[in-house]
Amino acid sequence: MSAGHTLITIFAMMLLTTILLNFYKLLNANGDVVYSGQDGIMMSTLATSCMEVASGLAFDDVTDTSTIAYKDPTKLTLTSKLGTENVDEDSLYDYNDFDDFNGPTFNGTTMEQKVNGSNRKYKISFRVRYVRPENIDIVSSTQTFVKRLDVKVWRTFPLGKTDTLRLSTVKGYYTFE
Repeated sequence: MSAGHTLITIFAMMLLTTILLNFYKLLNANGDVVYSGQDGIMMSTLATSCMEVASGLAFDDVTDTSTIAYKDPTKLTLTSKLGTENVDEDSLYDYNDFDDFNGPTFNGTTMEQKVNGSNRKYKISFRVRYVRPENIDIVSSTQTFVKRLDVKVWRTFPLGKTDTLRLSTVKGYYTFE
């Protein structure tokens, strides 16, 4: 093999290495996009499931056990007391009213992840506030007949670039005469 053949071989190896490096970078970038999409789907599924559970509960602790309609919002739970009434309520399926979702944070893997072998973990936090009926973006310092649940979900493992999903739902207490 002459010196010219050796140079051509070295050049070909360098070209092949460059092509392979760029190819693997492209594969890695596409994998990140796929995982980011999967994270978004999982986070929105977790948040929506929790909001559906909350929406199916009573508006307030006093309305949960009462058959009479309340017309005075001051009879509802104080803004400083929003949250679980019982320290034994450590699962969202133990909650009995909408504002029990105020404050807790849950973490761990989901059932789907245990089935498909993914090691991704997510954290979910909740906050319930009274809001003004005429504008649900304004938090009320006193009781009203409208509450907003803010849900925040983010990936905690594996570490790296991750987004935080924030969703809200509103629940009102109304009577018809």
